Amino acid sequence: MTDAKSGNLNDSEKTVRCSSCGTMYSASKRKCPACGQSISSKRSPQPDSFFARLSEMRKPQKVNLPALIGACLIVTAYTAGIVFNISANARDVEPVPTAEIVETAAPTPVPTPTPTPTVTGIKLYAFGRELGTDGFTAYVGDKPFSITAELEPQLPSAHVSWSISDSASLSVSGDSLSCEFAALKPTGKNELTVNCYGFETTIPVYLWER
Repeated sequence: MTDAKSGNLNDSEKTVRCSSCGTMYSASKRKCPACGQSISSKRSPQPDSFFARLSEMRKPQKVNLPALIGACLIVTAYTAGIVFNISANARDVEPVPTAEIVETAAPTPVPTPTPTPTVTGIKLYAFGRELGTDGFTAYVGDKPFSITAELEPQLPSAHVSWSISDSASLSVSGDSLSCEFAALKPTGKNELTVNCYGFETTIPVYLWER
């Protein structure tokens, strides 16, 4: 069966459609019988040509290695310059002085004044007995002897003052509750005074030659 559009085609022939007018005609013809359009100008690309271009596209692209190395060096130098500038600026910044911590010395505590003890009585002991108002007798050349004071009330570490009316006739040594004496001259009667925190007692002392 044939018509104007098919160009008298047989069913067994391979046909193509004209891209200009749409007429179906035999693939063996080089031009469309209806409009004269050449089939060669609209043919699809040859398979060999197509696969050749596809192969080219799959090939790895060449890398410009010197240009890449140069770019890396430029970036490295730029980064090093930034770091150097930051370090230089950090060195130029003056250090902020730290506040000096001054330790305040603790105030010296003021000692609480100790009240003066009150003495109400003084008793004297020598030669194994208490010395009364008649005092005692000492002889020149005898060994030194001790006199002990007993306070009322008792004060173990009290300061006691001992004095004699004629200091050249009797040697006195000590300022505690016990004092040592020695007769130097036979001057007869003298007075021994004992004082402790304002309270005092006086007894006679007789100095003789043996």
